[in-house]
Amino acid sequence: MISLYQMPKLNDYAYSMSPFCLKLELYLKHMNIAYENHFNLELNKSPTGKMPFIETQGKKFADSDLIISMLEKQSGVSIDDGLTVEQKAQSWAFIRMCEDSGYWASIYGRWLDGDNVSKWRKDLSNSIGMPSYMVTLLFPAMKRTVSKQIKGQGLSLLSKNEIYQKAEKDIMAFSNFIGDRKYFFNDKISMVDIVAFSFLVMIRDGSCGKRLQSIFHKSNLELFVSNMSDIFLV
Repeated sequence: MISLYQMPKLNDYAYSMSPFCLKLELYLKHMNIAYENHFNLELNKSPTGKMPFIETQGKKFADSDLIISMLEKQSGVSIDDGLTVEQKAQSWAFIRMCEDSGYWASIYGRWLDGDNVSKWRKDLSNSIGMPSYMVTLLFPAMKRTVSKQIKGQGLSLLSKNEIYQKAEKDIMAFSNFIGDRKYFFNDKISMVDIVAFSFLVMIRDGSCGKRLQSIFHKSNLELFVSNMSDIFLV
């Protein structure tokens, strides 16, 4: 059985605070791969110092994409086997939009948007089981680290409104593409559904800030997120 190491769950939700952790767990669940969850902050045990990572047959593997590629190579079965070449290309573009663009907007909303920072600090304290005074002491250093990452990526060089304008274009692109369909392609779940859901559910729950949450509510993505929740978060 695979041991899956994830960031802690957020508040009372049934999923990790990290969309990449949730993505990997939902993949394992959808592909009926047996796994055992370990929610913690033991980043020092990860091969890359990041989560998620897995341990199987005495070896550790990190990076959600690389883990999924390894598992699909071993099984000879891909979650996207039912997609056409064109659909696979569209899927990859939307996945990159989530992981290379949407991710940074959500991190900005949690850590740097002044309208949400105090709530995020409280949520973090509740989620990691650390006394609030300890989180209060450590939070400034954690925030500085995140700020450097976002500045290096380039997003925080923009104004707050410009950041959310870009995020809104991403979210509405998902909304316009899905329309009234249950999933991205046909009636079968593919990798892009799992990735998009892993990011969008955290925007919907408000943990990435009120501004992103309000953008979500202007879209037609509630049906998609609800459908996926009914399948995976029960």
